[in-house]
Amino acid sequence: MEQFLFRFLPTTPRYPIWVRYLITLASVALTYATHLAFYAELKAYSLLLFVPAIFLVSVIFDRGSGFLATFASAVVAATYIPKPFSESTIPLLIFVATGLTIAAVTETLRQAIERLAEANAYAETLLEELRHRTKNELSTVISMLQMQARTASNTETQIALASAVSRVQVVAQVHDRLHDARGDQRIPLAPYIEGLCQSLADFHRGIRPIAIRVTCDDISLKSSHVALVGLIVNELATNAFKYAFPDDRTGLVEVAVQANGPHITITVTDDGVGCPSDASDGLGTRLIRMLTAQMKGEMTRVSLPKGCQVQVAVALDT
Repeated sequence: MEQFLFRFLPTTPRYPIWVRYLITLASVALTYATHLAFYAELKAYSLLLFVPAIFLVSVIFDRGSGFLATFASAVVAATYIPKPFSESTIPLLIFVATGLTIAAVTETLRQAIERLAEANAYAETLLEELRHRTKNELSTVISMLQMQARTASNTETQIALASAVSRVQVVAQVHDRLHDARGDQRIPLAPYIEGLCQSLADFHRGIRPIAIRVTCDDISLKSSHVALVGLIVNELATNAFKYAFPDDRTGLVEVAVQANGPHITITVTDDGVGCPSDASDGLGTRLIRMLTAQMKGEMTRVSLPKGCQVQVAVALDT
């Protein structure tokens, strides 16, 4: 009931007073007609039958309409109560008191809900402004890093800046997905991963000619898990760009995200120089291990005849 009132009351249009009172009297007349049509069945509830009408016009309009409906109902009910009027006085007075109370309480509830609706609207405006500013600030950071990467003459510096850009883009894209989601909606993973990898490809294409191929199952996750999966994919793909294709080699990086029972499997495969056996864990690899542990998963690395494959299995949230 409270959900109905919260959604209905703030959207009720304000009609002129003559329209409100005319509809109120029509509601009482309709209730009286219903009583006459089902007189035998409703005889014992002749007064109670008008209570829903009083409540309804109080909800739709205001307490004035509720008061009018109460008195009109009492007048109409008094004309057909079979008992002597002296015996009907107390029931009618109780009915009038009840109707007036319903109208007054409903009006108080209406005012409280309208104030709450105004507060919610104000909070939503502030939140929208915060989202807009956050998006602009993230875009500014990304643009500055990209500009610095384009002006850098050292390839290692360009790659380091590319890694920083990609990490900020992970956060920015999750922010955009959160803006589109409502309530407790889960975020589809495939469009997010595809957009993330496309951004990586667009940026690294200016550094070295490497292609990215993405496949992702139809998976929906909580926003917090989407960000973690996105960071893992970002670091795995970035590591492939950095280490699999030295000396400006061309190549292909394949990203596959699959639902595997209670887990999500993230597989990044390249056709580069293979997995170095003596490689030390850099920042990206340490970040992957930390994120994998946070999602109660594990990471494996396999050297292929041509290239390297890294697979991360993490727990699928429910």
